[in-house]
Amino acid sequence: MKNYEKLVLLALVVVFSGGFFFTARSAFSSYATFAVAMENNRAVQVKGVAIDGSLRELGNREFTFAMQDMAGVTHVVRHTGSVPPTLFQADYVVAAGRIAGSEFVARNLLVKCPTRFVQDGDR
Repeated sequence: MKNYEKLVLLALVVVFSGGFFFTARSAFSSYATFAVAMENNRAVQVKGVAIDGSLRELGNREFTFAMQDMAGVTHVVRHTGSVPPTLFQADYVVAAGRIAGSEFVARNLLVKCPTRFVQDGDR
């Protein structure tokens, strides 16, 4: 292998390693609160509970709802996509996004529903 080929190979390894690191870092990031999202003005994952009765459908598959984070702070969350059918029955909701104006704009929503599987002793 020539020195040029080794240099190109090394550069490719560095670029792909860096891409993997940044992708893995965002995928495994811990949960934040709305306060942290407002302070840092960066994309975060906020874990909380959707407030029943707060759904507002805005058209064009866009909707808002109120969500209370794990610190007890309630904020309006805006999302474009289908309304998850179990949004208000979920154990918790994870909204991934950032603060934009007075709303938290979620690019992804993860709805964690109660488990359907019960231990034999729990019945």
